[in-house]
Amino acid sequence: MKRQSLKAKLKFGAAFVHDIYGGAAIVMAVMTPIIIGGLAFGAELGGWELTRRQVQNAADVGVFAAGTQVRSGKELDEIKDAVVQVVEESGYKGGADNVAVEYPPATAPNAADGTDPNGDSRFVYVTLTQSSDRLFTKYFSNGSNSVTFSSAALARIENGRPACVLALHASASGAVTATGSTDVTLTGCDVASNSISSSAVTVSGSADITTNCVSAVGGVSATSGLDMTECSEAIENAPLTADPYRNVAEPTVPTTCANGAELNKFLTNNNQTRNPKSTFGNANSTGDAYCGGGNIHGTTNLDSGVYVLNGGNWKVNSTATLSGTGVTLYLTGGATLDINGGAEIDLSAPLTGTYKGIVIFFARDNTGSSKINGGSDFDLAGAVYGAKHNIEFSGSTTGSGPGKCSQVIGYTVTFTGNSGFNTDCSNSGTTEIRTAQSIKIVG
Repeated sequence: MKRQSLKAKLKFGAAFVHDIYGGAAIVMAVMTPIIIGGLAFGAELGGWELTRRQVQNAADVGVFAAGTQVRSGKELDEIKDAVVQVVEESGYKGGADNVAVEYPPATAPNAADGTDPNGDSRFVYVTLTQSSDRLFTKYFSNGSNSVTFSSAALARIENGRPACVLALHASASGAVTATGSTDVTLTGCDVASNSISSSAVTVSGSADITTNCVSAVGGVSATSGLDMTECSEAIENAPLTADPYRNVAEPTVPTTCANGAELNKFLTNNNQTRNPKSTFGNANSTGDAYCGGGNIHGTTNLDSGVYVLNGGNWKVNSTATLSGTGVTLYLTGGATLDINGGAEIDLSAPLTGTYKGIVIFFARDNTGSSKINGGSDFDLAGAVYGAKHNIEFSGSTTGSGPGKCSQVIGYTVTFTGNSGFNTDCSNSGTTEIRTAQSIKIVG
């Protein structure tokens, strides 16, 4: 075989160098794996960013859903169930075990305005965690085959409006009703109904309600007689208003009833001590519950504390005087209350303790109806609370005086006479009723 001379070899090499087509092919052959790897790396990083945004969007949607549940008074388990359902529908794939809901928050960062939300029941905090498998990047990850994304969101339930009348029935027509010639004046507060009925709040006949505003989950039916001082029109299709006393534990009901001697302690009027069993209730054995219903007439002064009235109708006669400070009347066993017009009532709720702010408490399984009539000497400071009880007010002036107020929270609430409520609650111990609250994502 003929050997090439050095000159020929050099000539061949120079020709190769100047051959741009062959050089490009070799360069591309060398660079193609690097280019493909870079594209794969970039595509995977882009996918991570998309996933991160999706998880953050799910957290924002989830915390808003959590806010709606908090606003409605739901418990933590119910709040989390709602969050899980909403975030999964929004595309979150991390599973329920990786959804954390804090209400109130315990580990949340400050809100955008610098407010510390931890321990504050106005805030709710949601954290989502989701993992994705690595693809190309696993070759550079020191053995890690997945990447984890964690996003969080913080929401605040805005103050809304103060209410002093709230009907909790979910569907009743006329859950709040003013009828006949009633004239209801509510100072500094709203009327709210959680009913979805198109006539959740009804004002009929020559009735008149004067209030700051009216809100209903459903609609408001009032051709006339609705005078709102702060709203140009009623707020319909409003959010649910939370039951402010939903977490208050019910008193323990004794299995026996008070005897005559115990009733004498309860009924301090001398006229009643002669025959307390027939005057006030069916007392049949030693204990501290009062059973079977009865009448109160004359003057009755109650010491502070909780009085368990078990069963029957408890009637306050028109000439009676019933007074007490720091008092809660708890009606259970289907017990109902009938306060006649003309009775002098001066009852105020405890300012501290478990039953703070509640002056009349109908058991949560008490589905009966009670009627409260009153007049110029009627002062009921605190909340009349019956989650399943129908409450009728007629001819009442309640919660008068600086720092004293009345609230009515019933299954349904009916006004048939002149009533006046005040919301200066600074000395009544009550828990605020907040209606038409909004939700704002603040972190």
